[in-house]
Formats: sequence, structure tokens, C-alpha cells
Amino acid sequence: MNDASPSLASAHSQDAFRALARSVGQQTQGLGPLLLEFGHPERALHAPDERLAQLPPATQRAVFRARDQWFCDQRSCGPKPPSAEPPMTARSGSYSGSGLSTTFTPITAEAYPDRLRQTPDPPPWLFHRGSLDCLKGPAVAVVGSRRASKGGLQAAERIAESLAAGGYTICSGLALGIDAAAHRGALRGGITAAVLASGVDRPSPHRHGALAQELMREGCLLSELPDGAPPTKAGFPRRNRIISGLCEATVIVEAALRSGSLHTASAALEQGRDVFVLPWSVFHEQGAGCLALLRDGAQPITDLDDLTNLFPRLSPAAEGSRGLRGVSRRDDPSVVGRQILNCLGDEPAIFDDVQRASGLSVDDFLAAVAELEVDGWVGRSDGRLIRL
Repeated sequence: MNDASPSLASAHSQDAFRALARSVGQQTQGLGPLLLEFGHPERALHAPDERLAQLPPATQRAVFRARDQWFCDQRSCGPKPPSAEPPMTARSGSYSGSGLSTTFTPITAEAYPDRLRQTPDPPPWLFHRGSLDCLKGPAVAVVGSRRASKGGLQAAERIAESLAAGGYTICSGLALGIDAAAHRGALRGGITAAVLASGVDRPSPHRHGALAQELMREGCLLSELPDGAPPTKAGFPRRNRIISGLCEATVIVEAALRSGSLHTASAALEQGRDVFVLPWSVFHEQGAGCLALLRDGAQPITDLDDLTNLFPRLSPAAEGSRGLRGVSRRDDPSVVGRQILNCLGDEPAIFDDVQRASGLSVDDFLAAVAELEVDGWVGRSDGRLIRL
């Protein structure tokens, strides 16, 4: 990093970073490394042409526009258009407004997460509500399908809660399905952070507004996009590399072959991070992406009660670990219980079908199912039986 970089976040450098953020909008690819190399937006804008030529074309055009605007501002040429942004306070760099404020942290600031700064294409800045301090310690991403099965949702909650209880910050994307389940599980066990593909003042989907509020109080909501920026299709893959970049490992709970979660897994591998995957049945469409990742070398999670082998901080000997939390169950089901479990796949099954397949009488079947439910081996979904 350049010696003159604004690590102390002077008012002048903060203004320069914010002006650059307004100018380039969503065209940030390659801009983080450029700012780390030159330390200050003004020096980055005046980088040699051969260095700017290494940027993607869209980012190059955005940088040239920003440079033209910079010269114009310096010479006070022509009337300046009114800013569409809410005012910022000079000291903190936070947007003022009702409720919680949005804080701006450039890549050269000490508060910027170091793990993310070390990735191949770090965001040049972060807009966040809540404290980035929750990302200073170990963090794990837990992501997956928006159209998740009941078993997938339960697995995501349980994994996230156990990891959070062991001292890991859980990162995800606040989306429907697995993401939201991971956030909720993490909030029961510890701390979680959500990375958005929009401005943090407009988290989506809207139904997760209450969850977003709780996240901001207990952890952090963050994005590389300024307040007011809407979610776009192109923004989600860019968002996913931030989720994995903030974490030392990524857990894919449930994902189809065409899934944004696979983008997160690819980004994690590019960043040199571990990728863990839950295996699913070959008949489970929403788990086909997980099977593809396993085929390509991802590490399987085959026992939710044995996460300590994969995540050392969960070991009882690890300092500050609060141990695993989750569904209480026996080490092994009874012989009759195992007979029923062997008749269950990944999807909810009709009670009568399972009873007939088990070969048990109705009374014995219902008694065994009740025992399996108490011990946490099975649950009910829409009146059907599902293996947990």
C-alpha cells in the first residue's frame, strides 16, 4: 500500500473516495487493487495509461469519466448537478437519515476487513450498517438454494447456529431459503453478517425487513453499492465474491446446477478458501449442484454432529468455544426406528406409504415415529414424514 494512503481516513481522502464511488457506480471490477496500489483516488485516476489499460473496459470508461469530473470539480467548471445522495457527516462518513446510518469504509481504511482486502478483486469500498468488527474474527459463509427443501432449511439453521455458537461469524446473502435460514440460526448462536447486491438502505426481499433490522443490531449489513442502488441481475455474482471473500470457508447446503451458490463456491476456490458441501440424493434436483461440487473435489459434510473435524474452533478444547448446539438426538435409533429411516429419502413421504414399506403394524409404526421425532431423527412437513 502506498505510504500516503488514507489509512487514517482524513476528511480529504474520505471526500475523494466518496466522489469516486459516486462517479463509477457499479463498475468496480479491478478498482480495489488499483486503489491499493496507488493509495488515493486522485493518484489512481492519474495512473499511467498502461496500468489503466489492465482494467476491464467498463471500469476503464468509468475511471475516465471520474477523471474528467475530477478535473472539472478542481477547476469549478460549469454548474454542478445536485447530488442524489443524502448528506454525509464530515467526521464519520455516515449517511444521515431516519433510523440507522450507512457508514462508508474505503479499502485503505483500517476498519476494512483484512481477509476481503487480500482477495483477487476486493471491493474498493464498503457501505455498511452495523459494525464491521464482527468480521475481524473467523467467519464462515453458509449459502444455498432459494427454493430449499425443509431438510435443507433445517440443516442450514443447525450448521449456522453451531458455528456461530463456536465463535464463527456467519455470512450469507439475506435471500429466501437457505440464506435466511442461516442468518436465523446464527442469530440464535452468535453473530451474522449479510452481503447485499443493492444498497444497504433497501435490503431485499422486503419480507426480510425485520430480519435485516436484527442483523444490523447484532452484526452487520454491507454492500459495495451506495444507498439507493437497486439489485440487478449482474450484481449478484459480484456480491457472491464478497460473501466468500469475507470468510475462511464456504458451506453450500443445497444448490441446483444453475445456482448463484455455485458462483459463491467458484469465487471461494479462486480465493483459495475451503468449500464444504452437503451431499444430496441423485433424485434431488435442488441438490444437483452440490453433487457436482463434490465430483469436482469439494469436501463433504456427512455428519452435522461432527463438525468439529472440519471447524477446529468448535472443539471443546478451543478457547471461547461454546460447543455444538442443535437438535438433541440419540447416538443411534432403535432397530425399528432404523427400519423406518431406511424407507425415507430426501423428500417428505406419505405416512401410509412409509408404514407399508416398513412392514410394521400401524401401532408399532406410529410408536416408532413418535420416538424418532422426540430424538430428532424425523419431522413432519405438510402432514408428511421427512428424515432430518
